[in-house]
Amino acid sequence: MLITKLKASLLHLLISAIVVSCFAGFALLIWYPSPFLQISGILSILLILVSVDLILGPLLTFIIYRPKKPKLAMDLAFIGIVQIAALGYGMYTIHQGHPAYIAYTVDRFTLINIADVNPLDAKHTDLQASGWWKPITVYSQPPTDPSEKERLIFEVLEGKPDIDARPEYYEPFDKFANKVMQKGLTAQQLSSTPESNQKLEVFIAKHGKTTNDYAYLPLVGKEKDVLWVWDKATEQPVGTLDIDPWRLSNVATNG
Repeated sequence: MLITKLKASLLHLLISAIVVSCFAGFALLIWYPSPFLQISGILSILLILVSVDLILGPLLTFIIYRPKKPKLAMDLAFIGIVQIAALGYGMYTIHQGHPAYIAYTVDRFTLINIADVNPLDAKHTDLQASGWWKPITVYSQPPTDPSEKERLIFEVLEGKPDIDARPEYYEPFDKFANKVMQKGLTAQQLSSTPESNQKLEVFIAKHGKTTNDYAYLPLVGKEKDVLWVWDKATEQPVGTLDIDPWRLSNVATNG
């Protein structure tokens, strides 16, 4: 009997693992490419989803499974329905929490969740995020018209989204990349504390070049903020530094 229970439970585990792995792989590669998973605040939900589907379902199968049990098929179907419902809810939550845009505004990049914007508001069709694919890096261009500026300020004061979550102000990032590469924290600021200096040295040893060859730009997430490091020559991101950019800025200023 025990062997039979184990076989049924392991089969359930195998099926669950295949389904969860396919979804988790898609979510990590498409919705949350590095470094967005680490700072999005969604990792705990993903872990709960994996735990429920890989542990609870097979465990219940192990408990109830008996080959000659009456209505066994109905009991297994009920477990499957509960498991599918939990998976569906988890998938929906993870989808709603994933960044549709990485918007650069003033001095920082910010993760903008698909649930917080209407991509169809973007005036450039190629910036109308599908919501099912990778996040798009954009540049938030403030309005130049004084009346529109005033209107935007009043709307924000009334509780409406700020410019970083307003697709109507989005512009292709590559048009402004060179300008953005001149901003961010300096290598001198990064060397202002022993901890940040050590992390910078490790990064340079791994990626090469010199500290001045990179732009160190704040990346604002839901869980925490880090520094997103871009290669100035290629205007492409190369990694992150697990450093609070605002604390480091204050230390450098006070120093």
